[in-house]
Amino acid sequence: MEFLTGFLTGIFYGAPLWIWPLLLLLIALGLHCSRRREMSILPYFLMPLIALTNVPTLLAQHSGELAFMSWGFAYLGGIGGGFWVQGRWIVARRGLRAEVAGEWLSLTVMMLLFWANFANGALAAVLPELTAGVTYQILFPGLLGLASGSFLGRPLRLATWPNSTPSLA
Repeated sequence: MEFLTGFLTGIFYGAPLWIWPLLLLLIALGLHCSRRREMSILPYFLMPLIALTNVPTLLAQHSGELAFMSWGFAYLGGIGGGFWVQGRWIVARRGLRAEVAGEWLSLTVMMLLFWANFANGALAAVLPELTAGVTYQILFPGLLGLASGSFLGRPLRLATWPNSTPSLA
């Protein structure tokens, strides 16, 4: 129990101050996405920028080339997955506006990407031999790439969805 308390205290006090407002912003955005809404599809095209948060983590990996390659291939898969899953939540699209159903995937993926950096740092400090392994160098960046890529596939699906009449329900 003492280890866990020290670990959590280290995360809270060791993180830069700007991290906590970012966490609150991501949670608020994720909760907003859980509601049915009509919106412009243009802001959806900003979501893929979340992939930039992966760069410092990828650069810190023991084998940067392998990490970036794994991330890149997984990112392509994430685009396909995001494209596929977004179709479940599109109610209607008219021009640059869309009506979408609420979903929890956005919050889940944003939290995964946010907390993955903490997990990576903790594992590197506690089990450096694990994070130096080839399996970790492939799987961890792959997870980040898959999650990040989904944020590009989703607006691509919205942009290619045929125009229809919104239900306004």
